[in-house]
Amino acid sequence: MFISLKKTKTWCSPDDLKKEQFHSFQPSAAGNKGLMGTSLTKTLATPIDDVKSLYHKAMIVSIRREMVKICEYISLSFVVFLTDEDGYILDLVCSSSDMEEDMNKAGLGTGVCLSKGNSGLNAVSLAMEMDCIGVVRGEEHSDITFKDWNCVCAPLYLDGTVRGYVDISFNRGQQIEFAIPFIQQIAENVTHKWMNRDSEVQQSRLEASFHDYKLTAREKDVAHLWLQEKSALHISSMLGISEGTVRNMVKSIYTKMNVNERRQFSKKLV
Repeated sequence: MFISLKKTKTWCSPDDLKKEQFHSFQPSAAGNKGLMGTSLTKTLATPIDDVKSLYHKAMIVSIRREMVKICEYISLSFVVFLTDEDGYILDLVCSSSDMEEDMNKAGLGTGVCLSKGNSGLNAVSLAMEMDCIGVVRGEEHSDITFKDWNCVCAPLYLDGTVRGYVDISFNRGQQIEFAIPFIQQIAENVTHKWMNRDSEVQQSRLEASFHDYKLTAREKDVAHLWLQEKSALHISSMLGISEGTVRNMVKSIYTKMNVNERRQFSKKLV
């Protein structure tokens, strides 16, 4: 099974790193302290990070939904780390209270950074470096916290951008090969099954599209309602403007979006 996986390899291990890349995985002293329990936090919800914060929230909700379903089928002990795009842990899902206690003892929790500069070589930092599924076994980890674990991590892509990473870690005595397609499936479900359905993510995408098409604030108001199949008369009543003004704005929106009718308009936005 392991050999067949390598023939269609969609993942990487430390052996795939070039020499200079491998030597770059040296954690800072501050990073080691942070990983072993010293407070290492990051403010996630700041005014300039509103969109990122929205995606982080959607990822947390999505991974919890996914793991509720998956936990029914896995008997071995494991922990799932969800990180942001910079490697900071957003959430942990532990298979048991004992595993959760182990995480607390190790100082692994939200805010801890698993990037190579902070924690050296691990599945998250490897996936960040190589932009693919990262596989790191026991003693291959830089930090002794992970020496008894096998870890597999996949990037979480949505709208062509890495929004974060999901890692599953378990005792190194367990076979690691099964976890490669498994984590790939988890990542796909989190992004395409759950996050795509998130209403706030959908709204954020819509606002981004309006911005890209350079719609004015009032045109955005009209566009929202036009997308909901509201009539020009209904929109004029809701916004307190004339029906003629609404129709003129719709024409302006169509021009900016290079469409001719509502079906094309909706298709470009949905």
